[in-house]
Amino acid sequence: MKQREVDMNRMIGTIAAVLLGLVVVAASGQETTMEDRLISFTHDIRMSLTLATIAANSPTLADFRLHAQQLVNLLEGSQGQHFVRLADEGDTLVGLLMNLDDLRPRLETATLATAAHVRVVASARNVATFLDLALSATLAGLSQRRLDDANADLLRAYAFLLAAYEKPCEAAYVPGWWTIVRAYNLASRLGETQES
Repeated sequence: MKQREVDMNRMIGTIAAVLLGLVVVAASGQETTMEDRLISFTHDIRMSLTLATIAANSPTLADFRLHAQQLVNLLEGSQGQHFVRLADEGDTLVGLLMNLDDLRPRLETATLATAAHVRVVASARNVATFLDLALSATLAGLSQRRLDDANADLLRAYAFLLAAYEKPCEAAYVPGWWTIVRAYNLASRLGETQES
């Protein structure tokens, strides 16, 4: 591996760590509305996709382990069983899984049109499943001794995270996070056009 590629990956990793630190800082503030919490969660899923991409393309096993652990930390939070404190992370990280566990009862009792409510509840359940699968794939990657095997596991984690994120498309799909975002009409606040 060329030194320049290794240096570039470390720089990207540092940027990812700083961004993850910003996620921790943003998560520590009290969001006042459900919409703010949903937008924050959307940004956290985007960050998880970034970390999975960086980890899956790491040039060394050491780089891989750092970025994969950052992803585990983002998924589980600081109270998670597999959490490892990294230098650039704050004191408290809620984690996507715990955050979703907190959001689900509120989504289930939200006042939405019946059809939208059914889709939101199903989507929240699907997102939880995909995040659990992404965590399992990432942990499998961390246990690998060969970089190509570890990268393959992170590509699986990326696929599960992408399924959880569920960006709207024309094809048939399993509803995920964007079904919830659309039900709350938040696409424009996320810089996207509202899709049905």
